[in-house]
Amino acid sequence: MQNQNFEQYYTIPEVAKILKKSKSFIYDMINQGKLEAIKISERGTRTYKSAIDKFIKQQMDITYSKPYNKSVVQPPKKGRKHNVTA
Repeated sequence: MQNQNFEQYYTIPEVAKILKKSKSFIYDMINQGKLEAIKISERGTRTYKSAIDKFIKQQMDITYSKPYNKSVVQPPKKGRKHNVTA
């Protein structure tokens, strides 16, 4: 009996749906080398589940390695109105 190590692969629209991003974002990540993919035809690109998992892990490492900076977003002081201009 042969050892069948087939990994699941996804189309770009499927990856976009999984990651809740646009197809153009996924293509940008592929072109930047941040998401591994293979070109199977002129109009067909696929990426493997392991590549998606690796991409997610890298993004989480980048996001959570930054210290939290409370000075970026400050709620208004109590009793003061927002400065809203039209």
